[in-house]
Amino acid sequence: MTTANTTNDVEVERLLLAARATMGRITDWWAATPAEDGGVTLRVVVPIPGVPGEDPWTQWFATKGSSRKAMEIRRFGRIALGCQHDPDRAYVALFGRAFVVEDRAVIRGRWNERWRTYFPGGPDDPDTAFVGVDVERIELCVPGSTPEPFGIRHASIERDGSGWKLA
Repeated sequence: MTTANTTNDVEVERLLLAARATMGRITDWWAATPAEDGGVTLRVVVPIPGVPGEDPWTQWFATKGSSRKAMEIRRFGRIALGCQHDPDRAYVALFGRAFVVEDRAVIRGRWNERWRTYFPGGPDDPDTAFVGVDVERIELCVPGSTPEPFGIRHASIERDGSGWKLA
């Protein structure tokens, strides 16, 4: 491996760690999907933790299978997720391919009983669905990890066939 590649790999790993640390401090995300009218639909979602052995950059959240969000994801298959950690103004934006999961076994395996407030029928309700997001690009602005002056420029990394690289 050349020094340039090593330097690039170290920078990418540093940015991935900064993104993951920021994401770990967030409870709510904004999810943006392409809308039927050519615009964008935006709403708040709550991330669901992944399970051991799966790609740590696949993100999950629950939704109703009959929701506009699920319909837009089925139609367009794309989503942007964004969050901000207010105390330090750090933000992370994730972009990727989204898919709706209605497999009861998968939903039961990830189910948390506290979600019953929003999904009263629980994991066996045919309208309870999960959305998975295969993250393809990450943009972030995190103090100490992204270009200075802070807030003027973000860092961007994206996946290629072999892993992550600076975009």
